[in-house]
Amino acid sequence: MKQPKVTGTRSAGKALELLRLVARHHPQGVRLTDAIALSGLDRSTVHRQLACLIDEGFVDRATDSKRYRLGIEAMLLGVAPSATAPLVQRFRPLMEDLARQSGDTVFLMVRSGDHALCLHREEARQPEDALIVTPGIRRVLGESAVGVGVLARWADADIATTYSRREAEYRSAGISLPWLRDCVEETRSLGYSLASDHRTGEARGVGCAVRLSETAFAGVSLAARNARMPHRRQRELGGTLVEALQTFEFRGAAV
Repeated sequence: MKQPKVTGTRSAGKALELLRLVARHHPQGVRLTDAIALSGLDRSTVHRQLACLIDEGFVDRATDSKRYRLGIEAMLLGVAPSATAPLVQRFRPLMEDLARQSGDTVFLMVRSGDHALCLHREEARQPEDALIVTPGIRRVLGESAVGVGVLARWADADIATTYSRREAEYRSAGISLPWLRDCVEETRSLGYSLASDHRTGEARGVGCAVRLSETAFAGVSLAARNARMPHRRQRELGGTLVEALQTFEFRGAAV
């Protein structure tokens, strides 16, 4: 005899059904009324499940059109394999300009849960063997320049909660909570973040994070060997990043 589904399973099924529906209508988006009609679910259920998906980063809601589209987490899981391509294309002209003008390697990172994920790497004129970050690598938030930039946009309590949840990863990377807090405060003051490679000690970088939507964050960083990235140059590049990334900043919600 077939066992009835438990409540949690039913709820998960509804959320996945809505996620598939949003994926089918990505990137044009789907309105709430259409999601209700197409799913056959009642309004309160659809609204509740979509709100949960938004909180977890699997769905985004455009402020202007009120349409629902896939969020970063759904894209990274491969719900729409080509969905991240427009994001890379959006940032790539800037990254190419930065790599050409600075001679440094440039990275595009996105927030993925408690981690920063590298989506694209634009090589410098002379590729740096010391830079071990490549597309697909994840670093716990705070271990990279962009990761610190993301944390700097959060409340202190949320940073502490994240550290507690990922303490083993942070300790493995040689990052203490007081040190992380100092980096966050410095980033908030400067508008960009300074970082060094905790794993090799051979490279330094500078990064800036922006909010892409109410829940999604991305950022661009530049890195090079220590000799090419003294603190003065880090700060010069940081100012360049802040100015260049202003046009990418989401304006629909308070930061």
